[in-house]
Amino acid sequence: MIYQPPMPLSGEHAASIMYRYFQMTRFTKFETMMKSEYNSKLDSPRRLWQPTFSMLAESFSSKYSLARFIEKYTNITDYSLFLDESVFKDSSVESMLNKLSVFKFHNALNVSQDLSWRYCPDCAREDDEKYGTTYFHVAHQCFYKRVCRKHNVLLEKSDPYHFSLPPLGAESVTASQSDLKTEAVLSSWVDALKEIPQEERKVRALNLIHQKICIFSYDRKNPYHVQRVQYVQNRLAKRFNRSHFMPYFSWGPLASGLYPLNSVVGLMGFLDPAKHFHPMIYLMLIDLFLKQDEFDLSMQYSLASSNVTEPVPQVVSPIEITDLINDNAA
Repeated sequence: MIYQPPMPLSGEHAASIMYRYFQMTRFTKFETMMKSEYNSKLDSPRRLWQPTFSMLAESFSSKYSLARFIEKYTNITDYSLFLDESVFKDSSVESMLNKLSVFKFHNALNVSQDLSWRYCPDCAREDDEKYGTTYFHVAHQCFYKRVCRKHNVLLEKSDPYHFSLPPLGAESVTASQSDLKTEAVLSSWVDALKEIPQEERKVRALNLIHQKICIFSYDRKNPYHVQRVQYVQNRLAKRFNRSHFMPYFSWGPLASGLYPLNSVVGLMGFLDPAKHFHPMIYLMLIDLFLKQDEFDLSMQYSLASSNVTEPVPQVVSPIEITDLINDNAA
């Protein structure tokens, strides 16, 4: 139980509430308090989930249920965007917290947004003037966001090794039109996906991508399969490496600048329904291959099966092989 934590500020993230609570303790380092008192680590924004958020929510139980507290003061539910019910047999919030805190995505790419807490320098100055302290905002911690929508500036990253509240004095960088467009597009995709029942989101997304790229199976002995997969993988790698998505990802030490986008296990690995990649990777695939109206059209049809190999009726026009050939030649 966390006794007498500070009251949450407007839009404040639970991690920030915890830090302000730390300022009232006997510990000299926030990391020391987290490890000794709550057996929790601060390696990334996702690592603080359990058990501290549950304890913090319990302190406010007279005002919020655990589910409401998690929804209001964290961005945890964003991470379960493409996880179906089979991943979490117990659908309670407590179970989700426990399992997501240790859940391992197939991290083919490192999602940069998971490596640090983010803040807006303009918000920090305004918060300090209004409340006498800076703090982290829930809206700034979503992995698909890089822009403060209030001030249209890029979010700054906190020190990943020493957790503290946002500093004062950091200069803000105005977001480009490309940044603002990406922010709007990704947010609209997330909003659209959240309208779909959780158990159907990943199934429908993968079905539509399969229809778009016209790849439903992969036989290494079939020259057409091999050629089409390679063409699509090359298009994916080319577009990724030239696109507005690059700031969201960093290559792992074994990537060599290529894996897995045009490797043997690249595209087919991403589209394997049994694997769970970071939701940012699925958002990237959706945005690169699909249009909003195609996703909307698919919602007119009921799913006969939750098996991704049994797609919804054809609602997406496939990419022509000639377009892929020309794209690879460019």
